[in-house]
Amino acid sequence: MSFKIFFASAFGLIKSTAKIEAAHEALLADFRMYREFEQSSELEEYLELEMLINSAAFKQKKVELQHLSLKGSREEELLKEMKKLDKNSQLRKYDATLKSEELKRFEKIAVSDGLAHYKELKAAVEIHSYAAIKKKGKESAEFALYVEYQVVKKSSDIQFFKHFRMSKALRNYELKKDSQELKRREELRNITTSTEFKTQVAYLEDKQKWDKTEDAAKEKRFSEMKKLPQAVNYLKYKDSNAFDFFKKWQLVFEDHFDSHKLDIQKWMTKSHWANEALGRNFSQVGDLHAFTDGKNVLVDGKSLKIEVRKEKTNGMQWHIPFGFVEQEYDYTSGIISTAGGEWWNHGILEAKVKYSPSNYFVDSIYLLGEESSPQINLVEMGVKNRIGTLTKTENRIHSECESISGLKSGEFYIFRLEWSAGSLKWKINDKEIFTIDLTVPSHTMHLNAASIVVSEPDGSLPHWFEIAWVRFYQRQ
Repeated sequence: MSFKIFFASAFGLIKSTAKIEAAHEALLADFRMYREFEQSSELEEYLELEMLINSAAFKQKKVELQHLSLKGSREEELLKEMKKLDKNSQLRKYDATLKSEELKRFEKIAVSDGLAHYKELKAAVEIHSYAAIKKKGKESAEFALYVEYQVVKKSSDIQFFKHFRMSKALRNYELKKDSQELKRREELRNITTSTEFKTQVAYLEDKQKWDKTEDAAKEKRFSEMKKLPQAVNYLKYKDSNAFDFFKKWQLVFEDHFDSHKLDIQKWMTKSHWANEALGRNFSQVGDLHAFTDGKNVLVDGKSLKIEVRKEKTNGMQWHIPFGFVEQEYDYTSGIISTAGGEWWNHGILEAKVKYSPSNYFVDSIYLLGEESSPQINLVEMGVKNRIGTLTKTENRIHSECESISGLKSGEFYIFRLEWSAGSLKWKINDKEIFTIDLTVPSHTMHLNAASIVVSEPDGSLPHWFEIAWVRFYQRQ
């Protein structure tokens, strides 16, 4: 058992596969939302509104408008002045006199023939004294005028006229009729009863005046936009480095095996050399199985399974010096490869694989170039459970590997290979397990997954090598 794996598992240093996947998918969804919003007209609008609403001028304008009221305004001053003049006792008396029946009667009498006649009689009588008139006798014309004068003088109209002319009401009326106060009141009355003035007063008294402005509508729109999921997401990450991986690395290959058949645009069910040299699969000396052309590769919509079955079949085997020789096998298995289309030079390879090793089989996901060496194993399970590289020499196969025994059998793990010009780095569920800094392949390589039979199984067949998904990233 690998002490490193045992220690990491015992102390919780290997994270939960489900949690890693969930976190990755959530972050990827957030990144896609971020990118979409980043390139949208909505963000353009959002940033314009943000700049406007956070500007000093906008804030000042809002404060000024919200504090704008009738109190302290010129309109309030005019209304106060008008109110004061309306309360002025002399103007109130003026108004009362102006509307009175007495003034109307007085003015009517003032222009009447009766008053004119009274004035004529008075003037005629007042030329002589009463003693002189009396002396002339009652039959005289002067006495007759005197008598008529006395009658007219005592008439109700003349008595009223003389009394009202001497009244305080008329004196106040005549004093205020052409006064500056009256003129100012009339001026203010015209101003304060105008539609324009009333509209302005209503505006100043409106406590929702800000809410009715175009700027308030923009502020409301900005507030609403801040609550949009894509805006919340944008604000959450705009100053974060959480998306650095997605910005630096481009997903160039991915398969979740979520259909019900193998995607032949991505995979072929033969090895690169089988396809190039023979056009059909072949086995190596010592293999107890024959690779079928896809019959042992199953896709159920959730994962890919390479199935090892006990069944007799004929297959080709490579024999030196005879070349390809047909022989009978008791077991069948499968292989998949991207050699028909996808070859890469440096990048990140990841796969979610069920760790179910058996001593009778070797299940592996690996990278190969045009030659069969070196081989970079993302994961190898079975006789040996390991990650690392295998390199063929003249007499043997040299391995630079790290054991992964100690992982829980039957559990899915995410195996990751970070392949750069200077190193190969393996991780399991984000935990770094093994690094090689020397003999790093620099040529293009393709991806393979296969299950081979290396010893007679004890009857526990069929055997499945299960892969949930696989992906490859390259630098942007």
